[in-house]
Amino acid sequence: MQKIVFTLLLFVASQFAVAQKVKVNESTETIDKLERSGLFVVIDLDHKMIDKMWEKQLKSYGKTESSKGTYTLPVANVSAISSNPVKIVSKVEGSGKGTKIWWTIDMGTSHVTKESNPSAYKAAEKILYEFALECYRADINNQIKDAEKALNTSVKNQEKKVKEGENLLRDIDKNKQEKINLEQKLKDNAAELERLKKDVEQNKLDQAAAASDVEKMKKALDVVKSKLDELK
Repeated sequence: MQKIVFTLLLFVASQFAVAQKVKVNESTETIDKLERSGLFVVIDLDHKMIDKMWEKQLKSYGKTESSKGTYTLPVANVSAISSNPVKIVSKVEGSGKGTKIWWTIDMGTSHVTKESNPSAYKAAEKILYEFALECYRADINNQIKDAEKALNTSVKNQEKKVKEGENLLRDIDKNKQEKINLEQKLKDNAAELERLKKDVEQNKLDQAAAASDVEKMKKALDVVKSKLDELK
């Protein structure tokens, strides 16, 4: 839970930090045994993710040919760089710091560099810079989605625990009531036992009285029978 909160609180700060660490520089690369001037940016993110996003962006400029991490657009329309079609060769490769995106833009008479075409260079530099930011935003948004999923799981777990607590409190109340009922039942049972004991004692007296009555009735019967004998 602390990790989730930490991720959400750092979102704005991380946007600022990311913007500061994105640097676009010039370099030369050898492609198909030819040395070409171009621009590159290093993005500190997963190579597969960056490669997929960059290929999608290149396809927005024209038909793309790819081979082993190298993309070629024989005819590319990048209005920010030139009003005429240009040729783009780009390479995506993993580096010690993340993923390196390099591209060279052939204007027909020369490749885009700071010296040969400053305005086109700035446009190409801006495209790489904004692409890097977009990659970091996508990564942060993925982190937020993961954090939201984890937060939802935590909320559901919290709700579950609250419900368990409510059930436990109800069980305690039920247990207390059962105890009260049991104590009352024990009291009633004890009172009933005393009543039964008294009834037993009274029954003994009643039995004795009944036995005495039997004896009296026997004697009375004998008296009546003796009167019958006197008539003989």
